[in-house]
This record gives sequence, structure tokens and C-alpha cells, in this order.
Amino acid sequence: MFFRRLLCLLAASVATALAAQDLPGLKVSFTAAGKTDVRTDRLLALYVPAGQAPTPFLPAGPFVVKWEGDLQSPLRGTFKFSAESSGKFKLSLNGQPLLDGPGLKTVQLNKGANRIVAELTSAAAGDTFARLSWSSKDFPLEPVPPTLLTHPADKDLDASAQRREGRLLFAQMNCAACHTDATRLPAKGTGMPELGQNAPLLADLGTKYNTGFLGDWIADPHAIRPHTLMPKLFTGPDAGQKAADLAAMLTQGAVPATDKPLDLKLAPQGGALFANLGCIACHQRPDAEGKDAHDRIPMGHLRDKWRSAALIEFLKDPAKSYPSTRMPHFRLEDEEASQLATYLIANGRAIKRDAITGDATRGATLLVSAGCLNCHAGMPATTQPTLATVLNAGEKGCLAPDAKTRATAPDFALTPAQRASLKAFLATDLASLKQDTPAEFAERQIKNLNCVACHSRDGNVSTWTKVDGEAKKLRDALPPKEHVEGEAVPDAPIPPLTWLGEKLRHDWMSKFIAGQVEYKPRPWLIGRMPGFAHYADGLSLGLNHQHGLPQREAAEPAPNPEKVAIGEKLLGADGGFNCITCHAVGDQAATAVFEAPAINFLQSAERLRKGYFHRWVLAPTRIDPDTKMPKYADPEGVTQLSDPYEGKGPAQFEAIREYLRTVK
Repeated sequence: MFFRRLLCLLAASVATALAAQDLPGLKVSFTAAGKTDVRTDRLLALYVPAGQAPTPFLPAGPFVVKWEGDLQSPLRGTFKFSAESSGKFKLSLNGQPLLDGPGLKTVQLNKGANRIVAELTSAAAGDTFARLSWSSKDFPLEPVPPTLLTHPADKDLDASAQRREGRLLFAQMNCAACHTDATRLPAKGTGMPELGQNAPLLADLGTKYNTGFLGDWIADPHAIRPHTLMPKLFTGPDAGQKAADLAAMLTQGAVPATDKPLDLKLAPQGGALFANLGCIACHQRPDAEGKDAHDRIPMGHLRDKWRSAALIEFLKDPAKSYPSTRMPHFRLEDEEASQLATYLIANGRAIKRDAITGDATRGATLLVSAGCLNCHAGMPATTQPTLATVLNAGEKGCLAPDAKTRATAPDFALTPAQRASLKAFLATDLASLKQDTPAEFAERQIKNLNCVACHSRDGNVSTWTKVDGEAKKLRDALPPKEHVEGEAVPDAPIPPLTWLGEKLRHDWMSKFIAGQVEYKPRPWLIGRMPGFAHYADGLSLGLNHQHGLPQREAAEPAPNPEKVAIGEKLLGADGGFNCITCHAVGDQAATAVFEAPAINFLQSAERLRKGYFHRWVLAPTRIDPDTKMPKYADPEGVTQLSDPYEGKGPAQFEAIREYLRTVK
């Protein structure tokens, strides 16, 4: 325990000392068909299915990949390295060859930076993959942690990141909806997943939103919600009138549902939900004012925006009118949705405005001429210039740096960096839009969906952790309540994202991220995992690929009856590890729970990949220092139970896994 804490402290001090000149991850160079593309990866791992491109910017076919950077060792010591790969793999450390193909080699590492270079030639047939692991006398074999891999600043990486950012902006801003080119752009629904996603449906806006707010939103959306993808459509002295006309058209004839008076006594319960569900990690409180240190989405305008009955329905199904929304589905009960809506509206700001009377007839014309239907309904572009025209125009239209040069084009409030990224991407042949790689899609969505708002990753704490003081104040607004055994606790740590792709089976992870798993694996957590159905399958696959793993593990034979019997005994108190103290096994409840039961072993069997299961039970605190799971094996993998298997932990734990596969 002392050594582990010392190692963590040393790793943190090394990371702090290097923060000024080193960046996380390794530089990865891909070469295919005479072209080279570079990017940064968190791990020295890769998975490219046969027939697919290694990156969006390269063609499918044979390729060579090279990883370069530094392994920041917290201590000087002896370590063993192992690689699994298809194709031809080589590894050198500090300029000396270490691995040439599979195997296990021992090497002395210096304290601090150790130069690491690896190369892989794609497999002649089948999928191409690589995974690098290490071990020492203090810990068993594990993937080299991303917290210890760094690279220096690199102009090629900067240019690559800029192109990728421009590619993402081109897709998210739906540039292809207005600026068409059948020869250079993929057909709708193909290629890059983010490309061609429709904006929210325009139906029933009058039943949801207040007309005055809608006019203000159309007039200047970025003034209400920074970073929105919705552009400012109109300029000039009549811009406000045009926005009001369009708002009048969009709400014409709407008969809003009758809003029942809000029961303000529900507001404190709603505030606690806002804290406990993690809403506070992505959103500012509705009563917050000024710039937010964590760049959370402001919520003060919701009182002005929503009709209360419509807000309740939205909270129950955010994707109903916008399938690709980033707002997740929390599977709220009616009472929870009412409490949350009451808190948001009761604490929001009432906006006083000089109302502009809109003309719905003029608004109907603007709906077409302004291009609203191109993004919101997927209608073909009519009045907008083609993509070829835009590419030849330079810094004009949407890409213009100022209002005068922009003229009547939409204003996306692009920063200079964003304009530079778009220009860099538009200077390519745009072929990358016609394909994608799951690993890069997953990395984009972790940022897009703000997964790190709730989850720590690679040693970086979550936003939720940083705003715990705010959350506590909202929880404390409720009358104090004595904790009951089995109930969730507010200060339990959320599982980190660092090893998720190595940990979970794709089929289960995809359903879980989509919000389609009925049970709650960790009943002690105050929050619940929300559903991101639109992104779940691609995100799950990409996370697996980031760890050098395929979508599905190889099929296993039926469980061995002898091992099953041994595994069942090892779970118990009589000659076993007494795991059933904390863990239920199917319908058999845990025997002695303190705060809340641990994960049911039935769920572990369907959730966990085999390799991760063994890594976890051998050294759980290497994966999660905050876990309550005890360590049953020493660094050599020997447990305190000399029988069975002569105390060999891996064999004992595999027997347990064999038994868990049979639990119904």
C-alpha cells in the first residue's frame, strides 16, 4: 500500500514537472499509398479491421504505423514489456531494440523520460492490431498507462489536429446542407457519422417555446447560448423584424398545452436532482450569473424559453425532436421531471423585452430563403452557393472574419482558430468525409458529449468533482435524512473512463450507453448513467478499438464443470475468498453489506471482457485507487489460499469466472 501511494505521488510530481513542455499521449504516424497522416493517441494500442482505412485521411489498404514519445517512469527500475500484435511489430526503448515480434523482454528504465518508438506493419490478411503491456516486481502485466505516455510539441501534430477540428466543424455546422457537391461529398447518411445530421425538428415550436424567446434566439443565438451550432441568420437594421417574422411563422396556429401552476415546493427536490443526476456538471445553475470557470452551458434563460408542460415532456425524452442531441435521456419518472422543471423555471430569469410583432407570411418566405429547411428538414439547398463556389471565394461568406465581409451569410460566431481550422480542412481533397475510423469517432464524442463532466479520465478529475460544493448546497436545501443501508450515497466516486474500452464487452457497453440496460450496476451511486442512444454503438466500438481490441471476443467453449465447482467454492466463506460478503450472485443476496451492495456477479459475467476481469482481480487498485475491492494476490499472482491450484491466483480467478458464466 505504501509503495502504491508513493508511486502515485511520484507519477503526479513527474506529470506536473513535465506539464510545461510535454503533452499527453504518443505521436502516431500512419503511412499508406505514399501518403502520411499523424495524430495523438492515449495508448500504444491499435485496432484496424481488414479492409478499413487506418485514419480518415488515408485510403484503405496496407499501411505502416509508428508510435513515438516518452514513457515517464516514476522510478528507476526493472520492467518487463510484452506486445500482442498481428503484422510485424518492433519496439525500442532509449534507442535500444527491445521487441521484434511477440515475446516478453526485461529492460531497465530511467526515472523520468524514456524514449519509446514502436513500429507496426499491417497484417497481410485479417485485422491489424497491437497492444503494449508492461509489468514489474510490484505489479502484474497491464497496458502501459496513458498517464505515463507523453510527447513534445510537434508542428505536424498541430497541423493534423487543426485539419481534424476543421473536418468536425464542417460536419457539425452542416456546411454540406447548404453548399452541395455530389462529386466531393458523400451521400447523406454515409461517411463521417456527424455529417448530415439534421438539426432539431421545427414542428410544434409554438407549443413548446414562448414566441418572444424564439424571436430573440433567431436574432442572436450565441448571445443566449455560447458555442451553439445555430448561426445568426440576419443582419442589418431589419434583422430583429425578420427574426420576429420567422418566429411568428414557426409558432403560427399553435395551441400550447395548458400550463398548470408550478408547485414551488417541488423546487428544492428538483435542485437536489440537478445535483445528484450530474446536470450540474454540464450546466450552470439557473440562478448563476457571469462567466463560468468550467465553461458549462447557461440555464438562466429556460424560464423565458419553455412552457412548463413542454419542458417536463422534453426532460422525459430529449431526443424526440432531435435524435442527435447531446442532451441525454435520464429515464425520468413523471414526478422527477416535474421536480426538475420546477427548479429550473423557478430559479430562472424573467426577461422583459419590447415585443416585435411578427408577420407569419413574410416569415414563410424567410424560412426557405434563409436556408432553415436545409438543416432542420434535410431539404435540398436552393439559394445558397455550391461548395465549389465557396472554396474559390476565400475568406468570404460564413468564413469571413468580420460582418462587412460576411455580408448576408450566416454568422456562426467562429473564433479565429475555428476559421483557421475550417480553411485548413477545406484545403484538403475532402475525401476524409467519405469514411471514418471508430477510434477517432469515439475520441470526438467523448469531447462532444462531455463525458468528462461526470467521469475522470487519464488522471484528470471530472467537472462534477470540481463543482461538488455547489452540488452539496443544492442537496442541503432538503431536510436532513438519515442514511438507510442500501440507499445511494452522494459522495461515492463515479467510475473512471480510462480503461472503459478494455473493460466492457461491446454488446453490453453499447446497450448501457444507449440507456437500454434496465438494472443499475452500481446501486450505491447517487447518479444514474443517462442514455446517448444515437451515439452508443459507434462510441462503444471506438473505445474497444482504442485499446487494440475487436468488437467481439473469440467464442469460448462451454464452462468446464470441474472449474465451475471450484469457482463456486472460491466465492464463498468456507475455503474461499468470501466474495459473497459484498457481492450478490444472481438471486443470492450479499451476506453483510455496509452502505450498499457491490456489483452483482451475474452482471459482471455479462459486462466484463476476460482480459480485464483477470487484470482487475489481480490488482484492482492499479486500475482504480479509490475502489473498495481488496487485493487478493501478491505481485507474483499468488493468493493466501494454497488450495486449489497451489495458490496460483490466475487459475483460481479463472475458475471463478467459469462459475460466473453459469450464473442465471
